[in-house]
Amino acid sequence: MSAFLGPIHHWLYGKIQFQEKWIQSILSSAKENGWGDFEEKLDSACGAADLRPLEDSIDQGNIHGWLQQKIHVEEARLAVLVTELLKADASRIDELTEISFRFGKSNAPEEKLDASEAFQLLNNTLLDGMPCDHVNQLLENDKDIVVWQQTQCLHREFWEQAGGDVAVYYALRMRMIQGLLGESGLIFAGENGRFEIRKD
Repeated sequence: MSAFLGPIHHWLYGKIQFQEKWIQSILSSAKENGWGDFEEKLDSACGAADLRPLEDSIDQGNIHGWLQQKIHVEEARLAVLVTELLKADASRIDELTEISFRFGKSNAPEEKLDASEAFQLLNNTLLDGMPCDHVNQLLENDKDIVVWQQTQCLHREFWEQAGGDVAVYYALRMRMIQGLLGESGLIFAGENGRFEIRKD
């Protein structure tokens, strides 16, 4: 990556911020549901979130390393938070999936999207490592259907370190995406690392 801030750095930081907003929606609901206040524990265990503008917070001398570190913080925060909530009560999974769905819905685009545009929306929103990781390999891409294969899972290590199950992450992410695309007339589905968006 460049030694100067460019569009790709703002794009990636936007994805980092989106994941923290998702985490904040879970933290807020956890408080409302009487599950506890986990903010300080997350800050201590994983590192604090930083939602300041990129120019005000980034280490200009180590842009790539700083962004990589922020991704790791966000991945760890989500894994630790959800795993701790479920360790206390496994039945919370139903509410967590609904929290994720509502969060996705609250961030849904106002305009109608075709399948290709919806894939781009996910690419601009979801945290899947650094651009150089090339996580998503497109297999089919047109306005009615997009199919892609996930070449590697960059989330598993964080969930394993938290003592959780990465399958939970994908379940929550699935519901969040369904909320995000809920009014689009598109269907999002996938398993075993192969995903598709298609016209309903």
